Amino acid sequence: MSALLLKKFRWLRYICPVVIIVTLILLLWTLRSRPNQNFRIRTQSSQPQNPVRPPKPVHCGPAQTAPPGSDVSLVAVKETKTILVSAYQEHRTEKRMVRVIAVVLRSETVAYRCVFCCMGQQHISEGFSNVHVDHFGFAYGTADIMCPLPSSCESPSHVTVTSAADSQEKPDKVYLEVKNKKTESDAFRYNFTVCISTMFDFNNVLQLVQSFETLQLLGVDRVVVYKTNSSPETQRILEYYTEKGLVEVIPWTLSRFLNMSRGWLPEHGPGEIHYFGQIPVLHDCLYRYMYQSRYVALHDIDELILPQSVDSWLELLPLLENKYDRPCFMFENNVFPNTVAVTHLNSLTSPSDWQKVPGVNILTHLYQEPVSSEYSNFKTIVNPRAVFSLTVHGLLDPETFQVCSWVERNIARMYHTRHPRQPKLTQKELIYDDRLLRYGGRFKRSVSTVLSKCGLLQKDGVQ
Repeated sequence: MSALLLKKFRWLRYICPVVIIVTLILLLWTLRSRPNQNFRIRTQSSQPQNPVRPPKPVHCGPAQTAPPGSDVSLVAVKETKTILVSAYQEHRTEKRMVRVIAVVLRSETVAYRCVFCCMGQQHISEGFSNVHVDHFGFAYGTADIMCPLPSSCESPSHVTVTSAADSQEKPDKVYLEVKNKKTESDAFRYNFTVCISTMFDFNNVLQLVQSFETLQLLGVDRVVVYKTNSSPETQRILEYYTEKGLVEVIPWTLSRFLNMSRGWLPEHGPGEIHYFGQIPVLHDCLYRYMYQSRYVALHDIDELILPQSVDSWLELLPLLENKYDRPCFMFENNVFPNTVAVTHLNSLTSPSDWQKVPGVNILTHLYQEPVSSEYSNFKTIVNPRAVFSLTVHGLLDPETFQVCSWVERNIARMYHTRHPRQPKLTQKELIYDDRLLRYGGRFKRSVSTVLSKCGLLQKDGVQ
């Protein structure tokens, strides 16, 4: 019996290693046949084994923004003829939007995409454009590109506009700062802002200083000048008033992109856009000061709106608000030809130290042309928060005669000292009006002081 058991144990001693080896071979063959599976112990976890990761956000930042400051940093939209001017958050529409003021080729149809920068990340919405009707027949005109704000971006710091055909992945986008993010309408920084558009080839130094001093007497505390170019003498005057805090000079460089017309119609001056881009300039000024200034006046440097029964706009505007109850006031244009001078010149109207200063002396041109048309070339003072778009003479949205009141000439009217509109009139047919002398008596000394400080008088001292 013991011999039989011993024999079985000897047989198992040889069989067991063989079984183990065969088992290991089968196990290895099984593992090699499923190479994509991992042989590991699984542990329970609250996190999914293969989470779906969101796409990495596209960043935008200061390195991709247009230069800050008072400059209008024009941005060309790639693959289009569109030029972006500025961007303002719109608080008056039912849906929250950013309004991008632009210059567009009217014959071009573009699908726009708005790209916002919010907290350093990029957000997209589809934009739509509205081309202004006051293009005066030129190839290019002003447009508003309206950009709805995405729910994920309620307060963008910057925005740009691209063609919908342009790749979103391109990193070379240039962003505009979004202004007017707060309304701040309770306390205005300025009472009256005057928007002076498209100063080019300017050397009318004496009239410029006289106008600045008159505007201050009227109560104006900000004048905005969009300058293309000027003489060195003019630049000294602008620098003086900028340092004083009255003037903001905004370089206007649209001529780098388009051929500027010097006329208001194509037949008056060849070019691609009306009068050095006057309309987008006025539009930008309206929005730039919408929540900084109680009123905005839109007229040229050779135009002055003078009250007749009071001396300043501070007194005039409450009278107009009580009488008309409107947010916009139109003032009759009265032309004072700078070719007709008063014969009784004296030290008040023409100090000897002004006579070699370049430019027109408005105190010597006191004869007015008869008004040929009541609504000819009038200018306006507006509550900017009531206006969506404007033109040279009046408003586009809302329409001028829906919201503007015509101011009677015995209350206030505009004095426009320029070359004659009716050159065939004799002096006897002109109308003498010396209202300007009331202001000239007050600004004579300050004009001489400014000219002297800017080195434009032959000799110092006020006569």
